[in-house]
Amino acid sequence: MMSLYDYQGHADKDGTGLKVNAYAQLRNAPNKKRKLNFGTFRTVFLYEEKFLDEYFKVQEIFNTELIVK
Repeated sequence: MMSLYDYQGHADKDGTGLKVNAYAQLRNAPNKKRKLNFGTFRTVFLYEEKFLDEYFKVQEIFNTELIVK
C-alpha cells in the first residue's frame, strides 16, 4: 500500500487526495491510514497501487474532451 504522495512523487496541490478518497469509498477499495509526525496533515491514506492506477485511468477518461460526429 502506498500514499498518493508516494504514487505521484509530489504533494497534493489540487485536492486530488479528496477525490481519490471519495472514489475509494465508492469502490469499497481497501485502504489504511498512516499517522505523520510532521506537516499540517496528521494522517494520510494508503491505497493499493492497482487502485491508484485505476483511479487515474478513470480520471483521464473524464478529463478527455470527446468530439461526437
